[in-house]
Amino acid sequence: MSYLSSLSNLSLGSGNIFGVLALVCVLLFVLSIGRTRTLVSLLSVYVAFVLQAMFPYFGWLQKNATSITTDLPLLRVGLLLVAYVGSFLLLNRSVLKGRFNQNEASFVSVILMGLAQLGFLVSIILNLAPAQQHYLPTSVLPYIANQKALFYWAMAPLLYLLFSTRST
Repeated sequence: MSYLSSLSNLSLGSGNIFGVLALVCVLLFVLSIGRTRTLVSLLSVYVAFVLQAMFPYFGWLQKNATSITTDLPLLRVGLLLVAYVGSFLLLNRSVLKGRFNQNEASFVSVILMGLAQLGFLVSIILNLAPAQQHYLPTSVLPYIANQKALFYWAMAPLLYLLFSTRST
């Protein structure tokens, strides 16, 4: 009963409304593309994270950037997003799409995979740009905005795929 009384004190500030809107948009995106492209998108997040971590030209970009920001965390997040879009487009047209092509999964399965992917992506961004953490409630930060949380969010989709049943 105390849980219900705490819901009546829930305030919807601009940050909470934006978070709910972002969550709804991601879930609609995941549901519209289906399981096959969700798996390709998840693989693209892993590829983009590795490419961003291995990118050797951040110093050169900071020194020679005129039209883009010289803030290193924003450069890292920008490169991550560009690498994600590029790898998603390439992997979506590659042979991997056929390999991942299975019968479409259930509604709940696709939503769980989308939530795991969203958590992983948000955790990556908050670890790359820690100054942006002030937009989140402090009660959420330990679960999403540190190295240990990033590791768990990276493992969550893999564990979900390992234990999910494959329909034939």
